Amino acid sequence: MSKLSPLSDSEKVFVEALAGAIGGLAGAVTFYPLDTIKTRIQAEVDVEGQRRKTWMEVFNDLVENEGPWALFAGVGAKGAHSMASSFLYFLAFSSLRRRVEARSGRQIGVAANLAIAMLAGCCNVLVTEPLDTLSTRRQICGADDDGGTSGTSARLAKTFFGAPSSPAPPETFADLVASAVDRAALAAHEWTRLYSGVGASLLLTVNPAIQYTCFEQARRRVIGGLQRRAARKNGGAGAKKIAELSVSDAFVLGAASKAVATFITYPLVRAKVLAKAPERRDVSRKRRDVSRKGAPPPAERFRGKSLPAVMRGVVETEGAAGLYKGLQAQLLKTVLVAAFSLTVKEKSFRTAMLVVLLMNRL
Repeated sequence: MSKLSPLSDSEKVFVEALAGAIGGLAGAVTFYPLDTIKTRIQAEVDVEGQRRKTWMEVFNDLVENEGPWALFAGVGAKGAHSMASSFLYFLAFSSLRRRVEARSGRQIGVAANLAIAMLAGCCNVLVTEPLDTLSTRRQICGADDDGGTSGTSARLAKTFFGAPSSPAPPETFADLVASAVDRAALAAHEWTRLYSGVGASLLLTVNPAIQYTCFEQARRRVIGGLQRRAARKNGGAGAKKIAELSVSDAFVLGAASKAVATFITYPLVRAKVLAKAPERRDVSRKRRDVSRKGAPPPAERFRGKSLPAVMRGVVETEGAAGLYKGLQAQLLKTVLVAAFSLTVKEKSFRTAMLVVLLMNRL
């Protein structure tokens, strides 16, 4: 971002949003199998006396019983959600921050940064929540009954695992929407189902707010320190302005900021997944067969319930510790995705800027 002078303020905001979208898409698709595993752990309710499985055991069971392509169920919807979510979030966040800083004439503090981040997150959730619901339900339902997938999921599976060549029922976002139109002409209750868990999602806007506030504050300190070090080396004059972090610095700051945010908000994360649980008839036959063999089934009884009701039910069934079930997998997934996404975003500014400049010349 060191050479954004040819761009207007609105174009600079668009550049930041586009870079964020690139980073969000890259992180979501790269670590999608891990996302599927953590969702499976969160969506299952332990029965009394049953040993809780580790995330590696869940991974082995999933691949053995449903096939490796089940790791990519819903990746199309997740990729679309991550890209749209990141774009809208950074577009709203950057626009609001620039307006506030322009009015005050100085950089905003931590409290204002947190408030702006939460407001941007709320705008993002209200638009992209249906995509999140679809991808979550595909992860819980498992692979299609013939063992295959279609669309983006199938292409990824064939590339890495050699998925079966037999045709599979549609599972792309477009197919799912078309199916919903055919069944109920997008009646009000269908849209309500797509917004299951939206209350938790709105409360969880504090998660990226904490994450990006920590990241931005740490980023400013690191860049300021690097700038002062460079100035000392050059005798206090002629030092090149530092505008972006190195890959290693961005990765470490991204991982640390996301870990803090995830630990604080994790009970809301699990409650949201349980509220989005699909109906039993929507779960693949392989998935139901595994449940009959002793594995806990997806928690259908929590589907569509309010956030307090879900959390109360978890405490009654699994104890207070149940609110943190799957925390290890969630931390591993979110920290890696956040660090990777922010690193890609940090290094995508020049690419995004070139795209905007080329669009200006057309």
